[in-house]
Amino acid sequence: MSSPDKQILERAVASGLLTEDQATKLARMRHNRKERDGEAPPLAELAVDKGFLTQMQADRLVNAQKDFNEKQQIAGYKLEQKLGAGSMGTVYKARQLSLDREVAIKILSPHLARKPDFVERFLREARSVARLNHPNVISGIDAGEADGVRYFVMEYASGMTIGELLNRGGAMDERRTMRIAQQIARALEHAHQAGLVHRDVKPDNILITKDGVAKLCDLGLAKDSPEEGRSLGTPAYISPEQAEGLIDVDIRSDLYSFGCTLFHMLAGRVPFEGNAKVAMVKHLTEAPPSLKELDPSLSDGIVAVVEQLMQKDADDRYASPRELSGALEALEKGAEETAGAPSGPSASSPRKRRRRR
Repeated sequence: MSSPDKQILERAVASGLLTEDQATKLARMRHNRKERDGEAPPLAELAVDKGFLTQMQADRLVNAQKDFNEKQQIAGYKLEQKLGAGSMGTVYKARQLSLDREVAIKILSPHLARKPDFVERFLREARSVARLNHPNVISGIDAGEADGVRYFVMEYASGMTIGELLNRGGAMDERRTMRIAQQIARALEHAHQAGLVHRDVKPDNILITKDGVAKLCDLGLAKDSPEEGRSLGTPAYISPEQAEGLIDVDIRSDLYSFGCTLFHMLAGRVPFEGNAKVAMVKHLTEAPPSLKELDPSLSDGIVAVVEQLMQKDADDRYASPRELSGALEALEKGAEETAGAPSGPSASSPRKRRRRR
């Protein structure tokens, strides 16, 4: 299916004109028609022919998509490939025409662009990323509006997310996990120094470039001050305090989510399984399964690091990403000195915190 047809189909589903099942059925019909006849009618035309859309609805979709593409040209960016979609918008690989370079551009969904609170949240993401300048963080480039279209331009880095790697190959080996952990710990420390809490650290928000560099991305939930009553984040990786909707959430919430991410990387499964509600309750009430029992080959050191990151009480976790980085560096040094043997408890054993930061 051509890119314009895909975009029209997505627009029809997003606007409620088609259900997901109808969209899938239309896409299959069009594919079969092309296989049989060597060509197929435009998707909007097929939708009208099969009674899924009226002619007026199809015309509006086509015109809206045409206007959308023209607006992107006005904004100075040429969309080349859809990279993904989230609750707030769609991310495209694009070319910045003025500098002739590849970028990633997030477009706020049209129906959200008319809501001031969503626009503010979208702009907050742009401001948050613009404040960060670190090799392990996806950097922000530009943000603006073009004829009602809100867009946010970011660095484009070719590679795969941890989530994609886990889906493809299962658990990662300890050495590779350690290398990634050290890089993301530095990224979180940089965000911490800027006064930011990411709030949605998870495998899908960590990109591994083709050069092997880990980059933290999607700071759409990051914010400078807490907001009462909102459980933002992803249930499989959410911290107990976020699951409970507490106001006072700090960088240690990100460290918990990072611990869940490392658990998934090492075990090949999330620490708490079940639907969203069940997982969130387990984050609040249950201890995670033993990594050592899931994989006896893991070193005591890395297991202890993950256990400390995933303590229910934030006071019992590392106090900051910098402290986590120190534990990981000590663990790696101990492993090198003993030719791969687990390091001693001084590198990473869980210990009580008596202060909040």
